[in-house]
Amino acid sequence: MSYNRASLAIIGLVALSIAVVSFWSFRLPYAAVSCLLGWFMLAIAVSDASRFIIPDILSLPLIPTGLLAVYFLQCADGDPSLVLEHLGAAAFGAALLFSVRAVYFYWRDREGLGLGDVKLGAVAGAWTGFQGMTNVLLVGCILALSSIAATMLWQRRLLPGTTALPFGIFLAGAIWMVWFAGALATS
Repeated sequence: MSYNRASLAIIGLVALSIAVVSFWSFRLPYAAVSCLLGWFMLAIAVSDASRFIIPDILSLPLIPTGLLAVYFLQCADGDPSLVLEHLGAAAFGAALLFSVRAVYFYWRDREGLGLGDVKLGAVAGAWTGFQGMTNVLLVGCILALSSIAATMLWQRRLLPGTTALPFGIFLAGAIWMVWFAGALATS
């Protein structure tokens, strides 16, 4: 997919903002990890916005990367129990969003949530744990609903119930924001 100059400028500005905010807020290890996560979330959001696809090559590596980040940044004494908690949260996040996907398909007889979003649920759990994952879902849903409300106000009409919404944009942004807030509190 090709992007115009304005889109590329916005993407570049967001990528630069992630780096500036990360290095302003954290020392090197946390700043580097924050940039890694933020840039991957940006790539996922751009892909989902333009093609309604979250590539596995962007999402799946973030699950073990998140667990490694938890181990190296938060397990100072080498105790892996926090990593196991995040692994459980990753499994729960994927299972929860897969259940939402299945129930919606059963109820409406059409897909309402993609498997890429399900995998992002696992990413959210791996990076933020159980409490963070629920915050990610809350923030992601609030962002998505706000976007829908703003679109309806801008267009001065109700959107049909069949309107496609790339939820990964909001979920990806929420993952980075919640991880960032948690890292600020613990670093």
